[in-house]
Amino acid sequence: MVVVTCTGPVSDFCGVFEGFIQRATEKTIRSTGRSSSWSSLKYSWLIQSPSMEQDMEPTVRFRVLIDHEVKKLTLNSGIPSTVDELVAAIKEQFAITTEISLQYKDEEFDDFFTLSTTKELKDKDTLKVVYVPLNITLTLVPQESTPDTSSVYSLSESVTHSDASDDTVILSPSPSERQNPWPAVFPIPTFSHNTELALSQGNEMYLRDGTLLTSPSVKADILERLAEAMFCYTAYPNDAQRSAVAQALIEKHPCLKEPGSFNGIYGWQQSLKYKCGNYRTKRKALGSPELLINSMKYKMGDERKPAKNIKKPKRAEVNYLPQHPSGETDSSLENVRLDLIEASKKRDVKSINDMMARTYSWRRMEVVVQSPDVAQFKERWPALFEPFQINEEFRRCAAVPLESVFMSQLDKYTPKLLDLFSAKGGAVGQRIKDLLMELIQDPSTSVVKKRDVTLRCLIEYMGESGQELISDYYGKTESSVHEDLKMHNMQIYVCREPDAVGIIIEGIPVLTDLGNLARACCLLLGMTYALNLQYPPQLCKTFEVFQRLFVGLDTLRPKPSSRFMTLKNKLLS
Repeated sequence: MVVVTCTGPVSDFCGVFEGFIQRATEKTIRSTGRSSSWSSLKYSWLIQSPSMEQDMEPTVRFRVLIDHEVKKLTLNSGIPSTVDELVAAIKEQFAITTEISLQYKDEEFDDFFTLSTTKELKDKDTLKVVYVPLNITLTLVPQESTPDTSSVYSLSESVTHSDASDDTVILSPSPSERQNPWPAVFPIPTFSHNTELALSQGNEMYLRDGTLLTSPSVKADILERLAEAMFCYTAYPNDAQRSAVAQALIEKHPCLKEPGSFNGIYGWQQSLKYKCGNYRTKRKALGSPELLINSMKYKMGDERKPAKNIKKPKRAEVNYLPQHPSGETDSSLENVRLDLIEASKKRDVKSINDMMARTYSWRRMEVVVQSPDVAQFKERWPALFEPFQINEEFRRCAAVPLESVFMSQLDKYTPKLLDLFSAKGGAVGQRIKDLLMELIQDPSTSVVKKRDVTLRCLIEYMGESGQELISDYYGKTESSVHEDLKMHNMQIYVCREPDAVGIIIEGIPVLTDLGNLARACCLLLGMTYALNLQYPPQLCKTFEVFQRLFVGLDTLRPKPSSRFMTLKNKLLS
């Protein structure tokens, strides 16, 4: 066997190799004395030529990083000529359905860079898959019946590239949820450099001689930045909230007071009102579901009126209708919901918690857009109907821990409340005294018992009937109680011998084994947020106390009831 290695062009090699064969044949004839044709000799050669090596398109391999996994990609046809072809090959090989971009690891910088051409790649390079975030647009489709959430509406996703997505891999769903409720004192943001400089000089002049700053360009920048900051807490600020922002602005920058205003801020309040409306229009164009749902073109036929069926937060919900997490679609989250049902059957707590957090936006779409009955919703989301998950759902919705805050505030106000209850006269006072007898007879009663009595007295004190909310049973099984309350819309039952406490909504037992009345009242408030339910009309003042006083939500809403304000003033006096 003759092995010939050629490192030059193939055209030069052909002539040299033919001469070599001729001389080898003549030498063979002289040494053996026999004639032989070239075809009787067996030659093997290995050609190593740069041009031929390129024509052969050797197999290439890549190390691919996808989320937390490292995978191997083999391409028998060589490196694709374009980035799009390489992306298509990766999506096909690893069954990726969402839009992605690629980054490659540069050996010189030892870091990942956005891949713009495949000429930068070579065999055994490292690639990283970057999921492209999705902008979600809500589209409502009229249907004759609504048996399933997916038939009520569809979400069309438009993919847009951003600077952040080019260099960052989102390893877990990044919730597009607001993190904090409306603050007690609104933090005025930092404005542009020029505006801050003008405000600094204006404040100095105001303190020196009372001169006010009146600059249209400064005002425009301030309004734009304030609208952005307010949207971080709510898409629909009310009059009291806009007034609080204007007041905080004037306190920080007194040079911005309005000389023609009776309080120095009225003009700012009105300007913020219109600027927030303009800012909502901008955010609506970017596909915010909580704004799109109220657009005229997304409303059903007979509801296409500006003030008809407006869906917006009414009880200080911070994340009323959030966008899906990046990389998620309505179909992918529906698949997660199905997996969640299986995890609930297996009692896989960690998986349940992860999937409940991941599918929050999908549940909110369902309860806000479709308003399903409780039985149907419980069938679709069985994992939600647990005390822990209600606490977590309330935290996602209102950005406040439910049970811990409720109980701490109840305990804080209990001594003062008991004093108010004892001083109450008339028929209401007599009913309250009957309820207080249990505490009077046993002053050393437990904290749990004191909470229960306080809440029963509170309902009566607010001019409402405890029987509208609480049903007491003695010597009846829990199953018979469930049967007895099938026609009730919203009720808490308290059983003795055997002991049992639970919640009924629309005749369905939604929570059981709650232990005591105070916890049941707390979780019932959480259920109204989780299911987007209205407060019972005959108990609205009691729930107002639960919401405003015990949880501290919606303290700036402009029209609290007179009974609540009277109670609050007495407690704070």
